[in-house]
Amino acid sequence: MEMSTNDEQIENHDVELEEVRFPLVDIPMRFLYAIVGLFLWFFNKIKSFALWVYRQFKRFFGFFQNPGENSRILGSRFMAGARQLRREMDTLSWVQLFAIIVVFGLFLIAPLLSVVFGSFFTESGFSLDLIIQLFSNPAYVPQWEPSNFNWIRPTGAGNVEIWGIDLGIILNSVYVAVAVTLIAVILGTSFAFIIARYEFPGKGVLRTLLLFPMLSTPFIGAIGIKWFLNANGFLNNWASAIFSAIGLEWTRFELHGLMAIIIVQGFSLFSLVYLNAYSSFMSIDPALEEQAENLGATGFKLFRSVTLPLAMPGIQAGAILTFILSIEDLGTPIVYSEDLQAQKVLAFQVFDSIVGESGSIDPLGPAIGMILLVFALSGFLAIRKYASLRSYTSGSKGGQWNPRTRHLRRKTTILMYCIVIPVLLFALIPQISVVLLSIVQYRSSALFPPLTVENYTILLNGDIVNAILNTLKYAGVATVGIVLLGVSAAYIISRRNIPGKTAIDMLVTSPIALPGIVIATGYFTLFYNTPFFPMGAPAFIITMSYLVRKFPFTVRAAYAGLQQTPVALEEASLNVGATRNKTFSSIVVPLIGVSVLAGALLSFVYCVSEVSTSLLLGGANYYEAPLTYWIRDVNAGLPPLYGAGPAAALGVLMMVLQMIVITVTNAILKTRASAMTGI
Repeated sequence: MEMSTNDEQIENHDVELEEVRFPLVDIPMRFLYAIVGLFLWFFNKIKSFALWVYRQFKRFFGFFQNPGENSRILGSRFMAGARQLRREMDTLSWVQLFAIIVVFGLFLIAPLLSVVFGSFFTESGFSLDLIIQLFSNPAYVPQWEPSNFNWIRPTGAGNVEIWGIDLGIILNSVYVAVAVTLIAVILGTSFAFIIARYEFPGKGVLRTLLLFPMLSTPFIGAIGIKWFLNANGFLNNWASAIFSAIGLEWTRFELHGLMAIIIVQGFSLFSLVYLNAYSSFMSIDPALEEQAENLGATGFKLFRSVTLPLAMPGIQAGAILTFILSIEDLGTPIVYSEDLQAQKVLAFQVFDSIVGESGSIDPLGPAIGMILLVFALSGFLAIRKYASLRSYTSGSKGGQWNPRTRHLRRKTTILMYCIVIPVLLFALIPQISVVLLSIVQYRSSALFPPLTVENYTILLNGDIVNAILNTLKYAGVATVGIVLLGVSAAYIISRRNIPGKTAIDMLVTSPIALPGIVIATGYFTLFYNTPFFPMGAPAFIITMSYLVRKFPFTVRAAYAGLQQTPVALEEASLNVGATRNKTFSSIVVPLIGVSVLAGALLSFVYCVSEVSTSLLLGGANYYEAPLTYWIRDVNAGLPPLYGAGPAAALGVLMMVLQMIVITVTNAILKTRASAMTGI
């Protein structure tokens, strides 16, 4: 009888934990508070970054207040660092470090410095004319005209066009990225919490579907969503038919300009927040939540006061990465570039300033690129605070305890699916629409468009076959270099306690957050018509751009593998007489081989789908251009040989390759989301 009473108490306690008890009227207010809090957090990060910059300048100028004493201090630190280097480094480590510094110094730092240099130096020397010209240009600064805020525009045909608010190119890029980040945070965090904390039928299928938004690139997804949501598109046609069947009239809507960019990017990038938030939720020590429950925190209060703050580092890291990738996205503005408003973002303006065939650059191009670079670097420094490479070990050990999960009751499961399925279907529109577009006649406005496989004949086109081979060649060579340098970088960071290790860490993880369009601009300003980038021969520089841009995925995976490999095994090998080279090749590499393979596959597939550098550098010679360059050209051409349908067929090919690789790497890396996202 006593056992029965205890069981009832436990069951009642579990039911109390499952139920969220707060009035429904509080939901809008809590949502508003969350949005306000996110904006306050964002501006606090900007304030913190500004204070950090101020402190660095203060330290720099403080040196000259007492140069003699400060010089002696620096000298002693330098000698101590030199002695530490002699102790820690061997021949292999020196070779690895030298290769990393040369490659990243030449193909990442130098091009970026070239862009910054081009912003302030003209033929007449140092000048602020370009910056002044940029900020005095009415296209770049807000004009605050009433027409700029007219975002819902009825048409004469009875349709409704939804546009963005035009605030000038600079502010457009910022508010689009903020809106995309809000969508990604809301969707990604919600899905991550559901998957991490609840058991229900179909959970495995839902978890797999949540990886689908990572498929393809926003460039290809934008093609599909543009067709799917236009006035005579698939969704409007079906909605009109359903409403007509019940005697109602459906007002057709169509996305244009900045609003189209927000929707496409938001539903393409939320998986980045999902992966990082899921990793954070799974890494929370259950004892912390249990202690809060013992003190009376249950339901939403427990989530708000304990669970969410503990998961916030991962959520914030995913949010900042989403912000960066949104602000540097080039593919979506190109797809919607027929709307002049869609061209009013920084990434498109940088792309539009360069003529790849001749290598000519508008003088404003580097200045625009520098502004884009400042936004990206600010976000990257914020990421470093919450998800640095060196703190990765704490996030990778979440499996040492069993995560708290609860079984949803049948009614709750049905209610959850009623909410989740429509949201997920809308989030999968870019992928669904690309598949549908590849098998239907694009110009058809019928409810059931005629099916066709003719779009896939584009795969037999000689130029496309050559582009596919070029892409595989560039990505394959780049991946080999990524593996060699990535394992070396991860080994030095993990196993060598040397001065400047933090700087190396930042150097090898920064490419994921740096705009590819800015790096490509630096290649033109620095290397065009040189042995690295001969006129009309971009193959080598494309390969190197892939190597540095997709490097973080492999180095993250290799580092995770090293963190899980006991150092004692290497010490035992050295104690029995093996050299460091022999230990590295025979002990270290085999032990982390699986992790390196997963990272290499991920780097390869992201090389294949790289957009910004492929479009800009491929324009120097379209015979050497990769597949993503040709997808844009195919989409811009005329049916039946070209057009949106054949471009979608190429997108399906890329999506299949990506799905295979992402599924394999997800199975290997499991909850280690930072290796999947590269941060």
